[in-house]
Amino acid sequence: MSGNLWVIAGVAITRIPRGNLERGICAQAPMQRDKPAMTRILIVEDDAAVGTAIRLMLGREGCDAIHAEDAESGLRAFLSSRFDLAIVDIFLGETSGLKTIAEFRRRAPTVPVLAMSGFRFRGSIDPVLDYHAMATQAGAAACLHKPFVPRQLMAAVHASLAAASPTSAL
Repeated sequence: MSGNLWVIAGVAITRIPRGNLERGICAQAPMQRDKPAMTRILIVEDDAAVGTAIRLMLGREGCDAIHAEDAESGLRAFLSSRFDLAIVDIFLGETSGLKTIAEFRRRAPTVPVLAMSGFRFRGSIDPVLDYHAMATQAGAAACLHKPFVPRQLMAAVHASLAAASPTSAL
């Protein structure tokens, strides 16, 4: 059963055997009361299915992931709790993910932000627009194109965390 693969809203989720979850990529030293400290990640994604899929992927890797379904609730969560990383969709319904990224960076410049987008350029849209470059200019440490598989998500999480603290290892 370890080879099961599900696709939820364009995000692939692979079933991982329980024994492989004990020291996932998000579980970090030092040990506290026989439990590793967990990387806390805020996911700001307006598509509930995608947000849930990402939260599940991160949870399987040992992360404590919180999902906010809009920029406003994401900002409230970001300001009310400590996070090691924020993952923000560039296109968030009513609010620009680019503005949200810039606001997160303004409020907590040491917390890295991973931008993601499923936007694909089409012939009628100006190909000069590069939303991932715009996200980087707004303060994103890394960008991820949806759909993605867990390995790609975790590589982007790792790169974002490493950009914030180059001496720390996951």
